[in-house]
Amino acid sequence: MAASRRPGVRAGALAWMGLWVTLPAAGPAPEPPGRVDIGRSGWTAGRTASAAADTVELLVVSERSWSPAVAVTLSFPGGYGDDPPGAEGTAWLLGMVLERAARAHLAETGAQASIEVGHARTWVTLLATSSDWTTAYRALTRTLLADPLDPALAAEARADLSAQLFFQRDAPVRAYEMETRRMLLGTEHARPRMGSPPSVSGLTAATLETARGRTYRPEGARVAVVGAATPDQAAALVGARRTMASRAGGAWVVEGAPPSPGPAGRAWQQGGRHPVGDEITNTWILAAYPFPGAAARIPMEFVAHLVADGLVSDPPAPGLISQRVEVRELPGGPVLLVTVSAESHAAANWEQRVARVVAGLAARPLTRDFMNRHRRSFRSAKALEVADPEREGRRLLTELEATGGLAEPSPALAGLSPEEVQRAVADLGEPRVLVYGPGEPPS
Repeated sequence: MAASRRPGVRAGALAWMGLWVTLPAAGPAPEPPGRVDIGRSGWTAGRTASAAADTVELLVVSERSWSPAVAVTLSFPGGYGDDPPGAEGTAWLLGMVLERAARAHLAETGAQASIEVGHARTWVTLLATSSDWTTAYRALTRTLLADPLDPALAAEARADLSAQLFFQRDAPVRAYEMETRRMLLGTEHARPRMGSPPSVSGLTAATLETARGRTYRPEGARVAVVGAATPDQAAALVGARRTMASRAGGAWVVEGAPPSPGPAGRAWQQGGRHPVGDEITNTWILAAYPFPGAAARIPMEFVAHLVADGLVSDPPAPGLISQRVEVRELPGGPVLLVTVSAESHAAANWEQRVARVVAGLAARPLTRDFMNRHRRSFRSAKALEVADPEREGRRLLTELEATGGLAEPSPALAGLSPEEVQRAVADLGEPRVLVYGPGEPPS
């Protein structure tokens, strides 16, 4: 991409916006086996009580009888990566229309609904009280799967999206997002997730209905229910070919065929450095290290925790605006992502610092005191994450799609050894590094 002249924008306000919307949460799931009757346990696997014409592929239930709320997370295969050429923005606009329609239909219950369109999957989240969640779920699924799209609502959302695209047309964060997709997913997937003014202008309610038929299908959906809902209640309402439910002692029981794990390979075999020049004020640095697809989740996330801690200094290192370290699922497998936004004069130092921290974990012995200290802080972070029912539903489905199974974080963390952590670090593949900012040659 040739360097273009844009007004200087302080990257700190935009840095994390680019990361969250760039990557798919997980690759497309394998096709499920034939229909499984799970009625022997008292759960039903027939037609759902909502407007869905068939059962969903998979249901996960994490019962929390003490919670006043229930979070339902739906994961559909398909996203903006499936937009036809020349119609980029279709999935994004459809998500806007369905989200607005759902909010209107849920207004009387007080429930909240949101839709996030990723590259390969679309995520729908419902948060409702434990007394109203079944009514809210029926209203939501009726909106997503059955009710005709309102042409007036579609036109209103299209006008809003067009105005947003016009406003953001020269925003550096959008160019940065494209470069991250190009580096991590390949040039063929480097398309604008929200579309462009020309591509969005031609989208009609009929076009969106066709796209809805491709993505919002119950037979391809995976659903997580977290909160004050029993497995029997959730299964009777949702209906599923396979159901997983938490039991006493933190065990997970599968009714029906168990899910298949995701890809066993790496997201890529060859790393590289990708400098992209642009006349902006600050610099983004994205370093991505692929894990083996069969790696256990807790050691990977513990490695991310250690890297994040290693980047922190007291007093703070000069030039840092913001940083984030996480494990994300790409279609080819899990990846450790380290994103830093820094003042441009300090960008080279921060790029080197990221590399040193990761390499240092592989080289240093992890002592008992080191492990105990970091295990305590990591356990606290995981406890806060699990306590949020919306985040927990997303975590459960992401882990299932990646590994084909579920593990309670606490027991897995308690048994985590220094050898497992060092093996996880040693298993990291060659990184791909994107440096986006001034002073870099045009790509």
